[in-house]
Order: sequence, then C-alpha cells, then structure tokens
Amino acid sequence: MKRILLLVGVLLLLASCRRELTLVSYNVGAFGKYTENSIPQVADILRGLGADLIGLNELDSCNRRHGFYQLASLADALGAPDYHFASAFPYAGGAYGNGIVAGMPVLRRDHIALPVFDGSEPRSVAVIETRDCIFAATHLDHRGAQASTLQAERINAWFREHYPACRKPVFLCGDMNAAPGSATVSALLEAWEPLSPEQFTYDSQQPHICIDYIFHLRDSAPVRVRAGGVPSGKEDPRLQAASDHLPVYVKVSF
Repeated sequence: MKRILLLVGVLLLLASCRRELTLVSYNVGAFGKYTENSIPQVADILRGLGADLIGLNELDSCNRRHGFYQLASLADALGAPDYHFASAFPYAGGAYGNGIVAGMPVLRRDHIALPVFDGSEPRSVAVIETRDCIFAATHLDHRGAQASTLQAERINAWFREHYPACRKPVFLCGDMNAAPGSATVSALLEAWEPLSPEQFTYDSQQPHICIDYIFHLRDSAPVRVRAGGVPSGKEDPRLQAASDHLPVYVKVSF
C-alpha cells in the first residue's frame, strides 16, 4: 500500500510540473490594414485562442501613422502583465518592428538586429525569457530570398550561441515571407523544427500561401504539440478585417 501511495504521489507531482502553453504568431499589419484600429478585434481573436505568448509583426510605436504605443495598448486590452518591443527601424518620428505580449512576467529581454542585404529593409527579433521558456518573434525580409536566408542564418547562429542545450524549450515565430521548401525555411530547419501546420496564412481574404510559422529549437527542452492550426476567416469574419494575415497557433506541453 505504501508503494502505491508513493507512486500516486510521484504521478501527481509530475502532473503538477507539466506545463501547457498556447503560442500564437500574428502579423497584425500595424492594426490598420482594413480598419483604422483593429486592436479590439485582434484582442478578441487572441482571447478566443487562449493565447499565453503572442508574437506580433508590423507594429507601430508612437509614430505619425499611429501616435501611440500599439503593443502596450494590446497588452492592456488583453490584461496581459508584460510585453516587449523590438524596433526594426525608425519610422515617421517613432519606430516600427516586432513585439511579444506575455501572459506571465518576463525575466529577460533581448533585441536582435538582423543583417541588411542589397537594399532589404532592416529587420529585428524580439526575444523574451519567462519561467517556463524562451520565446521570440521576427519578421523576415520580403524583397528577396537572399536577404531572408541571410537573416535566418543569423537567427540560427544567435540562438545556438545564447541558448545551447537549453533546459527550457525555445520557440521562434513570425512572418518569414517564405513558403515551405524555400531556401529561407530550409535554412531555419537546420536549427529549428516546425510546430505549426503548413496551412495558408496569407492573405486573410483569400488564403493561398503559408508564410507564418511557429518553430521549436532542436537543441532545447523537448515539447509535445497538443493542438494547432490557422483559424478560418470564413468561420470568423473578424479575421478578414483584423489584418491581411491570419494568426497561427499551437498548444504545447512540456
């Protein structure tokens, strides 16, 4: 009987240690592709997905196009305790870049500047560390495979240097501006494994290509995908108005 009670105690302890997180990647188009301010719609969509960590692309920060801090406004709308913005380049008196909204405290923040190649736009990676994981959001260049592949290689090198054999799971998400099988995605797969399904994420009106992803760093703590997908704009019309991209999500346990 004592052995049975001990085994039950161990199983309960292991179950309490297991973590589940819902990760989302969403290019929100500066919350202004089809409406003046789609933050309320995006917040509703993210609540419906049960998002814990959200990687966001195409954010304005206090510039003339949008004279307020969009990332903070979304975090407030979600009641999220923390967030992190990584400027890609100065824009209209403010900044433009990527961000993360976190449903838990952020322990560490990093900002990676990605290489510019042959007239490509400056790009960035927002990185956070929480109690449970490392989570990053990026938006690779859209003008050519050479630029985005070079940026992917820089991302691989940075994470291999900063999080080798990491005991926490490490995640990367974002709009890679590259389809499955492309040189850019192939470069990423040298260091990362895909978690999200290869479903069309662009555009939200007539989806026809997969360019938004969620990855897991191979040399980090393992995870199991419990669910994932791309919500349909036909089933939820808000998705067609909120951005020109659809969000992609995965639910993982570890």
